[in-house]
Amino acid sequence: MKKFDVVAVGSGTVDLIFKVPRLPGNDDKVVGRKIAELVGGTVANSACVMGKLGVKVTSLSTVGNDHYANMIIDDFHKNNVDTRFIQYKKGVDANMAIIFIDDTGEKALVYAPNNETETSMVQAKEAISNSKAVYIMPAQLEKFRVLARYAKEKNTEVIVDIESHIKNSHENIDEILSLSDIAIFNKEGFRSSLKKEPERKFLRELVEIFNLKSIVVTCGSNGVVACNGNSHVSHPSYKVPVVDTTGAGDTFNGAFIYCYLNDYDLDEAIKFASAAAAINISWTGARGKISTRDEIEAFIASNNYQLSGGS
Repeated sequence: MKKFDVVAVGSGTVDLIFKVPRLPGNDDKVVGRKIAELVGGTVANSACVMGKLGVKVTSLSTVGNDHYANMIIDDFHKNNVDTRFIQYKKGVDANMAIIFIDDTGEKALVYAPNNETETSMVQAKEAISNSKAVYIMPAQLEKFRVLARYAKEKNTEVIVDIESHIKNSHENIDEILSLSDIAIFNKEGFRSSLKKEPERKFLRELVEIFNLKSIVVTCGSNGVVACNGNSHVSHPSYKVPVVDTTGAGDTFNGAFIYCYLNDYDLDEAIKFASAAAAINISWTGARGKISTRDEIEAFIASNNYQLSGGS
């Protein structure tokens, strides 16, 4: 019996959020104001969503020994994320992101990762072998390769999040997908990695070629499309007041993984995950409003949708 449902591989980030009248362009200047200093991080955000929904999730990541480390750890605990596999390393700076939000709620983001890329394989192996699934971004290919192959040895499923900033994703996409069980892309990540649009026929081909259990593509305001061995489904975006789109994809991913672990049908899973993301973008910050299952179901019901499955 495995202790955890998911091990989430990825460190927390400190987000400095500025409100601006419009997003700046090249050689441009706008006057804004700092509105928040919050904890974020792509995989870490998804882990917090999972924890809030009741998934037994643990973080495999690194922090330093400053007040930012305390912020990151405290927020994990607040959202029911286990922290036993987090490494504390003196002198390691927190990953930082500067986020600009314009008057429409759209964002631009500058991400400054720290130089800490080492993962303790002792901790990694223990975390992976004790988890049903590993959730990871394949940004560092060799690290992903080692962890994914070990996961396969331990019958731990591999769930990947593939975004457009991942280096050399096009050259390595076949290997990444061959080591994955579930692949979640944002639309730009899909385009940059596969050089095609996420059309029904192509998604089904990818599922068959790489023996994927599901492939999901989030398309921002255009909703989401997904495919597995049985069906191809889509869901439009919910119409909500947009305050901050930061973390929308992370929220979707965490909620989708919750649904997958609880045997939701694919159409119900993307409906539920889309609702979780819609609620979150009505608040400030990547974790502005991480919702419980009851809150998400109430939102779906109020938007004339019926959730019929799951456990």
